[in-house]
Amino acid sequence: MATPPEHVTIPSHDGLELSALVLPPGPPVTVTGGPGVVVLHGFGSRKENHLDFAVRLSDAGMWALVPDLRGHGETGGAMDEGMIGDVLACLDHLEERGAGPLGLRGSSMGGFLSLVAAPMHPRARALVAICPARPEPLARRLEADWPLEHSLERAAWRDDGIARGFWHARDDEVVPWGNTFHLHSRAPQPTHLRITMGGSHRSLQHDPAVQADTVDFLAAHLGARP
Repeated sequence: MATPPEHVTIPSHDGLELSALVLPPGPPVTVTGGPGVVVLHGFGSRKENHLDFAVRLSDAGMWALVPDLRGHGETGGAMDEGMIGDVLACLDHLEERGAGPLGLRGSSMGGFLSLVAAPMHPRARALVAICPARPEPLARRLEADWPLEHSLERAAWRDDGIARGFWHARDDEVVPWGNTFHLHSRAPQPTHLRITMGGSHRSLQHDPAVQADTVDFLAAHLGARP
């Protein structure tokens, strides 16, 4: 990692301070250029667990921001609906830094949040959802009803020009792969689906081939350097 990540504090939409790590685009892109991607962890995880993907984004000429969502890592607060505002605030932060088109990459709960939040931000142009959590099991896990108010079908099937990429492991023991197949089934173009053989709920996040594929997908739809 040529450039160490910068630790920043970002005010969420309700004022809660989020702890996050930021990497600028690697050379030859200047720090004022390049698209930006927010990398979202899953339930019980934290930003440091996804720094490997942030480095890949930086190497591909993109800004990368990895936050601790509320109730995780170094960020306080309850795991309430404010997490959606956390995601939007992170996108705003990249925009304020001069990032170009914006994207999201989330796994499990982060995949759910990516799908829900992307249509809410005017600069979002692409997202990657890896084994995205469904609202009902997520609500049970969080012991809260707010995920039930957000339909993944409504979010994924919007004809809004956002490129949506879906990746899922065939042997995911937490979220059945058929759920993601269903989400992709009516998602408007541009879209992409990859169901990998074997694997588990957490295996794709750090799989080198999947990381390379998802970086390529984001770079292509956000206009990063080839």
